[in-house]
Amino acid sequence: MSTVIEFTVPASACALGRSLGGDPDALLELDRVVPTDDTVMPFFWVWSLDPETFAAAAGDEPAIEELSIVDRVEDGALFAARWNREAAGTLFAIVRSEGSLLDARASAVEWRFEVRFADRRATAAFREFCEDRDVPLSLTRVTTSATPENDRYGLTDDQRDALATAYRRGYFEEPRRATLEDVAAELGISARAVAGRLRRGQATLLERTGLAADPR
Repeated sequence: MSTVIEFTVPASACALGRSLGGDPDALLELDRVVPTDDTVMPFFWVWSLDPETFAAAAGDEPAIEELSIVDRVEDGALFAARWNREAAGTLFAIVRSEGSLLDARASAVEWRFEVRFADRRATAAFREFCEDRDVPLSLTRVTTSATPENDRYGLTDDQRDALATAYRRGYFEEPRRATLEDVAAELGISARAVAGRLRRGQATLLERTGLAADPR
């Protein structure tokens, strides 16, 4: 029976959270959900903060071995990171406990994580490891599922809602019958948040269904 936990960690307790510099407008969000040998979070977006300012601050963190800017868009930049596993407390705890990071986002105040574990044993191991390392996490939600239906394709509830709403409204049709703003209005969130959920949801579907595999 898999377990999904949602929890928060103070921004000051995480390397990337500290690197936001206390800017109340700055936001950080996970871009890819596929783990690598180095971390569960190789790519992430930083919004409403100068990329060079963020990179300079993050470069002083011992948890980050290498950081580069992959892409730039209006008001944001995509980063790629290589982590020091031993120093990256929360992320290393997720890797060590064989968790699957479903969603992660940060403000200058706190990190919010959503992680799936295969069973209660793995969940307990994660919490124990965090306690041993004094990671100050606060659980906000714990859900369990005995059926693959609830966990299908690895999508979060927010990603499923965004994809389904966009599909129903005709966002994926050619020509489009709805804009990001239309979908955002129905969901009651910002257009940027919709774009992020659609992007992460589509990436997850490609990865979980095998369509992202190299055909060669």
